[in-house]
Amino acid sequence: MRVVLKISLIAVFIIPLIVGSCKKQDKCGCNGDVINTLVDAPVYIYYDADNGSAWFVPTFDPYSTYYFCNPSEMMDKLTKFDYQEAVLIDCSFYWDCAYVQQASNSSYGSSLKRYMAEVTDVREDLYGN
Repeated sequence: MRVVLKISLIAVFIIPLIVGSCKKQDKCGCNGDVINTLVDAPVYIYYDADNGSAWFVPTFDPYSTYYFCNPSEMMDKLTKFDYQEAVLIDCSFYWDCAYVQQASNSSYGSSLKRYMAEVTDVREDLYGN
């Protein structure tokens, strides 16, 4: 009986080390791991010039919101456009830390995703979406 107990205890500690099923979680936030990039992505922009915040929603994914990592750098370009205007954006994006924490504490996934975006360019959508 003691031999079976010892083998069971050893297995409980050794098997997880051998299996190695633990995957590194992406770092979130603007200095985190880049998930992907958007190039010439048609989006609707939203901004608050008084408070220095900006975000956008892709026209192809209305359930995702991307918050600017660098709103002050892009505000001059943004204010040339109307609030909620369709424009084209280039950016790299990251997981939003609040979203990652909320998703990890929830037993079900949220269809409303939040990201952080390092925007490199905002320009007029000449074809309009």
